Amino acid sequence: MRLRRFPSLLAAAALGAMVGGCSLFGGDEPEAEAQAALAARQPVPVQALRNIEIGRTRDGYAISAFGTAPTTGYGGASLRARREGQPAPDGYLDFDFVAIPPDPALNMPQGTIDARAIRADAQLPASRLRGVAGLRVHSLTNSGQVDF
Repeated sequence: MRLRRFPSLLAAAALGAMVGGCSLFGGDEPEAEAQAALAARQPVPVQALRNIEIGRTRDGYAISAFGTAPTTGYGGASLRARREGQPAPDGYLDFDFVAIPPDPALNMPQGTIDARAIRADAQLPASRLRGVAGLRVHSLTNSGQVDF
């Protein structure tokens, strides 16, 4: 019975390798190059901030920033803390709203404002907000704040 399973397992492995886009005996160079190109693209500031929302969670707070990217195709949006997450002298925690731009070879269209909408979320424990006056989120062209 074991001899009968082996060919089916080998066939399944070969089929899985082909479906996965890589060969059975080595990596697919174009895919590796695409992954390297993606890793080389660094997050850049989002063009404009539209809105900031803050909500209470069981362990602290959830912050959501809504904005507009320069073109369509941006992804991996995040809120990056400034000053290693320490408050500014005025007591505000500052975040940069950033996203990873699309591959330049794709030549993405600018698109409508709705098509360029982007969102980033961050979770903050309640202990990190003790003594903080509020939150500020910065984009390329504007910023917004939430006061506590």
